Amino acid sequence: MRGPENGVLALSSDDPAELALYASQSLFGYSPVAVLAGVDDAADRMTAAATGQALAAPVLLRGGAIGDGPVSDELDRLGAEAVVVVGDETAVADAEAVAGDRDVVRFDPNAVSEAAEEAVESAAGARGGASVAVARGAGAGGNDGPVAALPEAGMIDTNQLGALRAKIPDVADPDQLSEVMLLVDPAEGQEAAVGTARAAGAVPFVVPGGDPGARKEAIDTIAAADPLGVVAIGPGFDDEDRLAWQVEAARQQPAYPHGTQRLAGGTYVAGSFAVPADGAAESIAALAAAAAPGILAAASSAGAMPVVSVTASVQSADAGADGDHAGQLPVESVSAAVKAFREAGAIVVLDIVPGNRPLAAQLDALEPVLAKPGVGVALHPEFRLAGNGAAVEGQVTAAELQAAIDRVAGIVAEHRLPQTMVVVHQSAASSVTDRATLEPRPQVLTVFAAAGPGGGGATANNIWHDVTTDLPAQAAAGWTGEPATAPAAPLAPTLIALTD
Repeated sequence: MRGPENGVLALSSDDPAELALYASQSLFGYSPVAVLAGVDDAADRMTAAATGQALAAPVLLRGGAIGDGPVSDELDRLGAEAVVVVGDETAVADAEAVAGDRDVVRFDPNAVSEAAEEAVESAAGARGGASVAVARGAGAGGNDGPVAALPEAGMIDTNQLGALRAKIPDVADPDQLSEVMLLVDPAEGQEAAVGTARAAGAVPFVVPGGDPGARKEAIDTIAAADPLGVVAIGPGFDDEDRLAWQVEAARQQPAYPHGTQRLAGGTYVAGSFAVPADGAAESIAALAAAAAPGILAAASSAGAMPVVSVTASVQSADAGADGDHAGQLPVESVSAAVKAFREAGAIVVLDIVPGNRPLAAQLDALEPVLAKPGVGVALHPEFRLAGNGAAVEGQVTAAELQAAIDRVAGIVAEHRLPQTMVVVHQSAASSVTDRATLEPRPQVLTVFAAAGPGGGGATANNIWHDVTTDLPAQAAAGWTGEPATAPAAPLAPTLIALTD
């Protein structure tokens, strides 16, 4: 058996037969026995998956979009000597064409213990589908999640299993994987792939939706287990790089006050802090610590989480030595303020003025600060001066904004951090051309914050409707004003920025 080569393995396909094939190819180098069932019969699939786990053998499916050729080739690759077919006599006869000259042994699809049948019926009633075993995974926010069905070796009738073992090559002492976790985003048709992963030794945990960072119990489980590898099966696990970030961030275990590593779905109240241009880091930290209670109290009274916008650069009438018309504050000063607010329990965004440079230009210098959990950025397209890619003052392209979002997402992934926030301040949606084409990044919650021109004033209704109309996919909205007067239409703001 083979563990994930790079620590994580994501298996996803709309075709159950192809998904089962991927699992076998990825996790088994050799197996004297393979289990085979028809793709269209849910009961056969589940019994086959449980049987595969009991025999420590991979489970394959016939009749899927991939056809019989890849299944036959996989039996050759595995070096299988016998094929256990779950189904009726017709299924056995059909399977002989795939099995070739291998021994074909029929196994009764009803070889499930009485206790298992009762559990199956209970689970089927709860989720509208058949199953062989019942497991509970992580619910949103750390609550118990929905009941999900997983194949379980112990639910196969022991007498029938014993009789089966007598007819096939001995697989009593398999070299199974150790300390490998199996994350499952439940979906119909994945039974065989899950059975194969469990046969290989992976220990399952159900994560509905396929994002462990969005569920407190999943974060805690991964951190406690500290697995050597993670196999993930289900529609939510369709990107291996994203899975790697999710697992490594959960392993580090930093979480927001609500218990997860995600910001989407929460409500936030933001205050601001101007970092002095001069002063020792210690004095700046003391000023920030003194300002924190007021911001936290305002957020608490609104039932929201606190955010502090910390100045990282300011507009400058002079071009300055680098000619960008933006005065960058010392990173040490910014870092001191950020540390104080984080220790007080606030999320922080670094307020960046671009000058005549792209929005992402200052992010490299600020990476030491952005590499801390719960630190994002606030950007101002309308403060962008013309030049260096911007043809019009006060306007940027979607590509320029995308580059900044992607840079922040890259920092989050590289440093295995929870999702962070990028706030884009706008008084007009047109300040980002082709805004709707922005692509979401799982590491970043992008918030388009509507405010009066120049910032600081309460958001007027016409600006609110303009900025919040046709938001990019998965983006949220922000509003400036007192929480008690925040609008509810066309949508409620995720971020409420207190007026200066």
